[in-house]
Amino acid sequence: MDQPLSPAGGLTPRQRRRLATALRHGTTEPDAGLAERGWLTPAGALRADAGCLFGCDVGGTKIQSVVIALDGTILAEQRDPTPAGGGEAALACVEAHFRTLGAGRAIRAAGIGLPGALRPDTGHLERAPNLGGLAGRDMRRLFAGRLGLPVAVENDVSLAALGESWRGHGNCPLPPGGPLAFVALGTGIGMGLAQEGRLMRGARGTAGEIAFLPLGGDPFGPAAKECGALESVVSGRALAEEYRRRGGRRPGSLRELFRAPEGDAELAAVMDRLAERVALAVLSIDAVINPALFVFGGGIGSRPELLTRVRERLELCCPEPPPCRISALGNRAGGIGAARAGALALADALEEAA
Repeated sequence: MDQPLSPAGGLTPRQRRRLATALRHGTTEPDAGLAERGWLTPAGALRADAGCLFGCDVGGTKIQSVVIALDGTILAEQRDPTPAGGGEAALACVEAHFRTLGAGRAIRAAGIGLPGALRPDTGHLERAPNLGGLAGRDMRRLFAGRLGLPVAVENDVSLAALGESWRGHGNCPLPPGGPLAFVALGTGIGMGLAQEGRLMRGARGTAGEIAFLPLGGDPFGPAAKECGALESVVSGRALAEEYRRRGGRRPGSLRELFRAPEGDAELAAVMDRLAERVALAVLSIDAVINPALFVFGGGIGSRPELLTRVRERLELCCPEPPPCRISALGNRAGGIGAARAGALALADALEEAA
């Protein structure tokens, strides 16, 4: 792998600030020195080929990584099942992806999305049952040490929101003033918020933990305390169980049930009930945050038949239903957002060094 750029890198303080601006906004004041180094065009635009970014989305069932050019173009990607061995096994898989995809490329920064809450003040991982052994550890320091370059570590759905706002639906004209809300529904449910190129994390890093909205399940029950009242009734496992309680006879996971021919009345009933619960969640979020756009992703959230049903329910109970769309980036949203977060981390490091 080519030697990654040091944040200082022999640049003057002014050049560091200009490069940080270019990484954030794609352009800056013209700078002959940065142009000679290959970072900028003579007009001050960031060159897409000035280096690469690594992004990794660690999910409950898969680990998906991408390497992108500085303009977001995907250059390479890799996907593997999430190891069953807990947090250390997942870390080893992320590092293996980094080494494989980064071979022969100048990786400038990296971003990692994890299925849990990251405290902004300490970088400690919380609420991450799929990553046993990592709770309470500073994930930013851990990954920076292993990868050897500027690293951003965030909640995985938050990074999907960042990716979507950068290279997905966020590129379309949106009403000003509100964030983009990315709702991921699959193994569980979560939400990320991004506005003007930045994440909305909350004081403890738990903004978007909509699994704990007091909807659907009993918010005071033991299951809700562990995974959240809403997630206890809308997770993939909960929906498959509901299907069989309603009399559904076909075996397999919910994803396998979706592949079957249409005409399954029990599955349709499950989807109707799910749409009601998701619509109530959207209304609750909209009343407090009022996003400019809701984007749905994940194995269940990206189903067109669910979006149609959610829109129908919103029309019934909301005078001005919030706009809802399926992710334009699909399952790459988290990886692209992670890479984008890496670029922002590099910009921050450059400004700190200035």
